[in-house]
Amino acid sequence: MKTEDISQTTLVRKYGVRGAKLYVRLWFSFMYFLLVALAAGLWAVVPEFAAGWRRIFLGCVVCGLTVLAASILTKMRLEFLAAVELLETRGKAAGASMP
Repeated sequence: MKTEDISQTTLVRKYGVRGAKLYVRLWFSFMYFLLVALAAGLWAVVPEFAAGWRRIFLGCVVCGLTVLAASILTKMRLEFLAAVELLETRGKAAGASMP
């Protein structure tokens, strides 16, 4: 997986690698919670919009959007975790080479 260098971001410069890991845990947990709340809200509202075959179509749209959002969010989380892991390995390698 291609990772970007996040060592020059404000988050890493200010809080370090531990802060970046904490950010990943908190922020993406919050984003998953919002996704679940939005999906539950859409399922509560969609039956009011249509009846018959339109209800099934709107249900499929809601499901498709939920799966798309979850996959994009998971991809973002994995990329950020890979970038943090890269920073950790760089730090350990730099620390090990110093006497």
